[in-house]
Amino acid sequence: MQSNNNNTPALRKPTDFDDLFVGRFLKAGQFGEKKVSLTISDVNVEKLAGDDGKEKTKGIVSFKETGLGLVLNKTNATCIREMLGRELSKWVGHKITLFASEWNGEPCIRVWGSPELHADKRIEVRLPKRKPIMMTLHAVRPAGVKAAPKAQPARDPEPPPETKFDPETGVVDEMDPEPSDDTTF
Repeated sequence: MQSNNNNTPALRKPTDFDDLFVGRFLKAGQFGEKKVSLTISDVNVEKLAGDDGKEKTKGIVSFKETGLGLVLNKTNATCIREMLGRELSKWVGHKITLFASEWNGEPCIRVWGSPELHADKRIEVRLPKRKPIMMTLHAVRPAGVKAAPKAQPARDPEPPPETKFDPETGVVDEMDPEPSDDTTF
C-alpha cells in the first residue's frame, strides 16, 4: 500500500488492468497465478448490461469469503452443475475453486474444481454454435495430502499435476509449495 498525505486510507497499488475498474464482481486479473477456493453463500439472477449495451439476465454466485460475486457464463455454470447438481439451493455451503484463464484471447475466470471432489472428473461442456469442450474438474486436496494412487491407462502414463489446497486461506497452488497469503480481492 502506498501512503498519501491527506489522511485518506491508502489503496493497494494496481498491478493488473482489472484492478483499475473495481466493481461488484470478481475479475480474472484479481487472481494472478492463484487458484482460490470459495464457499458459495447464494445463487441468484440479475439483469446486467452486456458488452453490447443490451440487458441480459445472468446467474450470479455469491461467496462467504468476499463481497464480490461471480457472473456465471454457460461454461462455469455447467462445471458447477456437474460438481454440485442441478438444484441451486444445494450449491450453498459448498466450495468451488476458481482460477484465471483465457477465452478468445481475453482473460476470464474458470472453475478449476473443488476441495469436495473425491477424484478428478472429466466433463463435456456444450455451447451454442460451438464444438463441445472437454474439461477436467480437479479434486483439490489440502496441502501435504497426496492423492490415493490409481491405475493409469497404458497410453496416458503421466498423472495429473498434484494440487495443494490450504483450507485456511482457500488458495490452491500447483507448483509453489507455499501458497500466497494475499487472497483478498
